[in-house]
Amino acid sequence: MKRTRAALLSIAVWTIPGLLTGAVAVLFYPVPSQLHGHLGRFASGFLASWWIWAALMPVIRGVMRRAPLERPWTRAIVVHTVFGVAAALAFTAWGSLMIWLGRPPSLAAETYATGFRRLLVGHAALGLAAYATVVAVNMALDERAARRGRELDAVRLQADLAQAQLRALQMQLQPHFLFNTLHAIAMLTDTEPRAAESMAVKLAELLRATLRLQDVPEVALGTELELLRTYLEIEEARFGERLVVSYAVPQEVLDLPVPSFLLQPIVENAVRHGVAPRVETGHVCVCAARDGRTLVLTVEDDGPGFSGDPLAAAGVGLSATRDRLSLRYGAAASLRCEARRDAGRGARVTIRIPLDATHPA
Repeated sequence: MKRTRAALLSIAVWTIPGLLTGAVAVLFYPVPSQLHGHLGRFASGFLASWWIWAALMPVIRGVMRRAPLERPWTRAIVVHTVFGVAAALAFTAWGSLMIWLGRPPSLAAETYATGFRRLLVGHAALGLAAYATVVAVNMALDERAARRGRELDAVRLQADLAQAQLRALQMQLQPHFLFNTLHAIAMLTDTEPRAAESMAVKLAELLRATLRLQDVPEVALGTELELLRTYLEIEEARFGERLVVSYAVPQEVLDLPVPSFLLQPIVENAVRHGVAPRVETGHVCVCAARDGRTLVLTVEDDGPGFSGDPLAAAGVGLSATRDRLSLRYGAAASLRCEARRDAGRGARVTIRIPLDATHPA
């Protein structure tokens, strides 16, 4: 069925030059006066003569595959010259048959043949031009297809590279947290064995979740917050009453997608720089809100704040998170670090993530 449709389409395409050349032949070719009443039959034969190209097309495609017009040119030019002449002769022979069969039965063959030979010469020249046109159009189509293939390959390679970079950055973040937690457990093993045991259990839970989500690029914000709470329970076991965590996350944003393990390095940075160096109680607040087509995530602490370049001072956590956002969302996402001027002290990290069309406003 597919081949039948393709054949009918090819015949329809070749009907167009048949109509054009038939009209030109009727209007401008010196036709004997005896044919003036039978121009329709003459034009029909001329039109049908072009349909042979529908059968010649697969042959020409095969010739182009076996003798592409590329260097060295000698073999390709010889092959296409031979097949071009053969195609022109086949076109002329088929056209002769169609035009001869289309002659009026009442008209003498001698009269009809008066201009027939001159017409065949023109038909042969048209055949050579048609072959050259077919080859040129096919070369253009092949080049266009090859260019699109190269573009698709480049896009795939770019996507694969970005995915590999994202995985590398994610693996960079996870050992960073793991080493810090293991160090904390080791420090508490002698002085507070129960706290160390509790941290080890929580760490095992978090590692299981990490393994489960290691190939998942995005999770719901609610899932991300559950992972974050598990991490903060580890830190609360370490700091005790010195760490107070609060959340300001409305219910309607919990299903929105975020990169997995996005918040953990930000909160870890707040705990390490805003809570750990202090003797008094430190506060960390995690906030989320929707701003049109953007999800806004904020992590605040009431520690000493940033000194100098925040990203340089924070090290792996903030810089790797910024790189993850850039790779996944480009310029549409942002990570901003600033001092909490409203509270007089502390630091604020704000992440803005674009929402896709699957989450209507």
